[in-house]
Amino acid sequence: MWQCTSSTAAGDTGTMTLEIRAIGPDEVDPWMRSLHVPFFGKVDDDTVAHWVDHLEIGRTWVASDAGRFVGTSCVFTRDVTLPGDRGGPAPTVPLAAVSGVAVHTTHRRRGILSRMMGAMLADGTDRGEPIAGLLASESAIYGRFGFGWATSAVDVSLPRRTTRLTHQAPDLDLVLCGAKEAESRLPKLFDRFRLQRAGQVDRNPAYWKNVFADPKARRPAGTSERFFAVCDDGYVAYRASNHWETDEPNVLRLEELFGVSPDAEAALWQYLLSVDLVDTIVADRPIDEPIRWRLADPRSLAVTGLNDRLWIRVLDVPAALTARRYTIEGRLVLEVDAAPASVDQHGEPRTDPAAGRWVLEVGPDGSSCRAARADERSELRLGVAELGAALLGGQDLRSRAAAARVAELVPGALGRADAIFATTPAPFSSTGF
Repeated sequence: MWQCTSSTAAGDTGTMTLEIRAIGPDEVDPWMRSLHVPFFGKVDDDTVAHWVDHLEIGRTWVASDAGRFVGTSCVFTRDVTLPGDRGGPAPTVPLAAVSGVAVHTTHRRRGILSRMMGAMLADGTDRGEPIAGLLASESAIYGRFGFGWATSAVDVSLPRRTTRLTHQAPDLDLVLCGAKEAESRLPKLFDRFRLQRAGQVDRNPAYWKNVFADPKARRPAGTSERFFAVCDDGYVAYRASNHWETDEPNVLRLEELFGVSPDAEAALWQYLLSVDLVDTIVADRPIDEPIRWRLADPRSLAVTGLNDRLWIRVLDVPAALTARRYTIEGRLVLEVDAAPASVDQHGEPRTDPAAGRWVLEVGPDGSSCRAARADERSELRLGVAELGAALLGGQDLRSRAAAARVAELVPGALGRADAIFATTPAPFSSTGF
């Protein structure tokens, strides 16, 4: 716990006594109420139950000004999947999952977010978590703290009534089940699936509890309860909206579709296309969604939006880079610049643990990463945010070089780097936190 005194907003002559500290067990309710002020939310029984189950008291911080809560932040202890060997389960590493970040409008531009972020990143480093991650409410905020856009998703729309597959997918022994049966089957299926795609974050019991409770207050307006169709090789979760008294189309909102093989996923799509009284299927899917190439008319799968998902911040370069797998042999000397807003919880400049010069040597049989010697010339210069974006293999460095975010110091290094970090399938993050 610490206190600092800083100037208030321009025009004021007073001072602000600011305390950044971890909350106690009896402060969850005021913490939630403070969080929901910037997000225009309402704290009701469902909200309380949601956050109480998720919050880790030792990893939940508040900014307090003279006893008034004016900022919040927290970290969830999670694992994230990294690129693995083709055809086998992928490795996972601990993830400091940053969430609940908010500062009241009355206290903006006073360094509160920077100091809370410094506390969270230092906490993750102290716990041995090689990377931190977040889902950004605004994409302009977190690059200065070293977070890079690492996974993407596309919004897609498919006209159900006119869509045809080029050939039938295998039949699955699907059953429609209620929340209780789904609760006994879905978590195990998801754990099988998440090890097949980089970027997937694990789900704890509190997450699944919210999925199966499906409180009305958290349902999109005008939609049904959540339906589950499940088999041994995958599942779909979806809702539907209907407009019987208007000319608007009836929409099936696909929330999750996970299969342990491409054929299983195709069969799950085939099931959705057979749901009657539906005009359009909408979904948020991986950027390399393969169902398009099973459609008789590939254009019928319309992409209506591109979204960022998981943002990655590397905390320990050797641990992060050697935890993932590589399919080719290669060597890179990386010069990683510190994040612009690298401060500690007191607002003082903080040494960025990711900054420095690193030698990465990789191959199908393993990898190593160490600090570069003075006689080893840097080949690429990039910020820690760009390193985080590249880590999961979903973002290329060449396009960032074209945007002056990466500098190629040795000809050919950019192409080599993109080949080294590339992975298939594309990384995808489907779990919020």
